[in-house]
Amino acid sequence: MDAGTHQTPMASTHERTGRAMGYRTFTKAEYEQLRRQHNIMVLVGNGFDIQVTRRYGSRFSPRYPAFYHYLLSRDFDSSNLVVQQMAAAKERGQENWSDVEAAIGDLITPAGGWHPPSAVYEATLAIQAAFSEYLELVAPPELLARVGKDSAEGSLAVRSMADFIGDVATGSQTFGSFVFPRETSHYHLFNYLFVNFNYMPLLDDYVFRDAQQFLPQAHTVADRNFEFHPNPTSHPNGDWNRETGWSSYLRSEVIHPHEQQPIPRYLLFGIDAPDNFDAGRNPHRQLMKPYWAMNRIEYGHLFSDTRLFIIFGCSLGKTDGWWWRRVYEALNRPTGDEASPSELIIYWWSPIAGSVTTEEVFDTFFAGVAGDLDEPERGIVEDRIQVVVYTDDSLPAFLATP
Repeated sequence: MDAGTHQTPMASTHERTGRAMGYRTFTKAEYEQLRRQHNIMVLVGNGFDIQVTRRYGSRFSPRYPAFYHYLLSRDFDSSNLVVQQMAAAKERGQENWSDVEAAIGDLITPAGGWHPPSAVYEATLAIQAAFSEYLELVAPPELLARVGKDSAEGSLAVRSMADFIGDVATGSQTFGSFVFPRETSHYHLFNYLFVNFNYMPLLDDYVFRDAQQFLPQAHTVADRNFEFHPNPTSHPNGDWNRETGWSSYLRSEVIHPHEQQPIPRYLLFGIDAPDNFDAGRNPHRQLMKPYWAMNRIEYGHLFSDTRLFIIFGCSLGKTDGWWWRRVYEALNRPTGDEASPSELIIYWWSPIAGSVTTEEVFDTFFAGVAGDLDEPERGIVEDRIQVVVYTDDSLPAFLATP
């Protein structure tokens, strides 16, 4: 889910958690037979939480329309600027009328009335507190427990990280151009960094490498703990087949750049920030997520070291444009003779099979990151993207819910 502001000047992520965010380069001092390390950044949006709550028949949904109706049901302050903007957009029949962050952005435009940033900020703080309360209803402890239990019993986390190449083979029309699986082999480390844009810890519960599905030392002598499958569907355009499994290593980590629900005042709601904006003087900085999260400092260094990006459950909307621009830049970065280009997999949910095309997903991605591109430049980046369109009746192996 897209996110937004904070009540008081925040400490950096490093100060709040005591941990720096970045890829560590591992050696044979940690993994005895290590030959190569693959850094994989997975950016997960509200689509995952929606998928989970829908599959488990939850009473409350993390979708913004449900939150809006929750506000009405509890007689929330009708003079709140954000609520008023949402109501006006709904009356106009505007698509995505309930998008809280879109409403925040609209309020500082001529169409929204040019409201002072300070007034919008105060309204956002009230929404922030109410949304935290609402999320307690969406993800109660019993739902978190069920997600964790099912992941453990079905080895869902490890299967996601071991078998996702099969999703590309099945769902993408250009699997033959996918370079990443051909670079994998025995004794490689698959180093996953999950960037959870959601405030709830449903993803954290899902991908946790618990003792039922993962052993740090799986064998008596050998220190390998993971088996990666480079072609689990035996696709004819791929190398190897479903019998191939690399004896390898697995590491994963989850970060929340927009913070988590248990601490309401940390939740970030707001708008994107232009690259190289004046952080000291910009009048809208209180409303900018990249400003509060210190994106450039905390996360900017990750992208050049990422071999594979995976986007799952994200609308690719403009409020998180900073992230999409960084992914685009990594895909468009020239590589030397020895280096491999970064690649991207976009998982895109469709309500009905065949209702969304690969080209439409490409258009959404490029519109969000670079505006109007000349055809040669777009073509270079497009060749490095695989699109997997799926429905509730054809869930992928990656982050699938039972």
